[in-house]
Amino acid sequence: MEKKFTTYDEIDFAEDPSFIRWVQGKDQKATSFWKKWVADNPEKSEKIKAAKTLVKSIKIKEHEPEAAQIKNLWNKIDAAIEDEPETAIIRPMGRRRWLSVAAAACIGLLAVFYFYNPTNSINTELGEQFAYQLPDNSTIQLNADSKISFKAKRFANNRTVHLVGEAFFEVEKGTHFQVITPSGNIEVLGTKFNVNTRSGNLVVVCEEGKVRVTAKGDAQILTAGLGTKLTDSKTELEKPYAVKVDRKTGWRNGDFYFENVSLNQVVEELERQYAVEVAIENSLGNKMGNYTFKNGDLNKALSDILFQVNGAFIINGKQIKVTAK
Repeated sequence: MEKKFTTYDEIDFAEDPSFIRWVQGKDQKATSFWKKWVADNPEKSEKIKAAKTLVKSIKIKEHEPEAAQIKNLWNKIDAAIEDEPETAIIRPMGRRRWLSVAAAACIGLLAVFYFYNPTNSINTELGEQFAYQLPDNSTIQLNADSKISFKAKRFANNRTVHLVGEAFFEVEKGTHFQVITPSGNIEVLGTKFNVNTRSGNLVVVCEEGKVRVTAKGDAQILTAGLGTKLTDSKTELEKPYAVKVDRKTGWRNGDFYFENVSLNQVVEELERQYAVEVAIENSLGNKMGNYTFKNGDLNKALSDILFQVNGAFIINGKQIKVTAK
């Protein structure tokens, strides 16, 4: 079965049901299979990447209820009729009663179709970024190793997106728009802002318009050029502070800036962007400072990061070892 995939091109992969489920993050079994298959067939990496882009670019269809769900509904209707108490007088079902049962069945079936609203999920892998357009034409740019989910049906009336990881939002004006993260929520009407929620922390930066950030019972209002953050050790959001927005959102163009953070935090982002694993000496990893690197050349990125801590590195495939000189 696995051998047939070696002859697949981008279109074949993009049309394969299990491949689609993997890209959409809806099937753990498919995810495990494809991650292993991709690792075992590196020569297909470019076609896989192109196929994933195809799948994510096509608007996810709303699936109709499965046949089993509809059959189950009919069984319940039949059971309700059969379970009626028997009487001594047996008479045929009147036309009015038959119509009422049929109407109830139709209403039940319509309810299944009307209320069935599957969750759409978009996720990026390590070393991958992706731009996505929501049903209301708002756009989201996902950083590496991030995920969004939302209900597509009637989205214009309930603009809610769940986020894990980091993303830049450009929200079209309209009804209330909400981003829900594990650490806090962001509410807007129409604006541009960046949300970073990793390792229990939350950092929000407003580029345009106005956003309201709530977390742990606290709330802060941000306007253009302001940011706020909450670390897992804090009990409330920081008061809004001025930020260099282009630096906080520079990742969208491959530029990464870090201010007053440990080298370990910088290395975590490097691992996400280059899909590598870095082993670093504790004496270096805990060093606080300002760091920067560009996405593109791994050797240069490592050199730029380690220059100010006098560190050295050795690259062995996807494994990197960092030591003090």
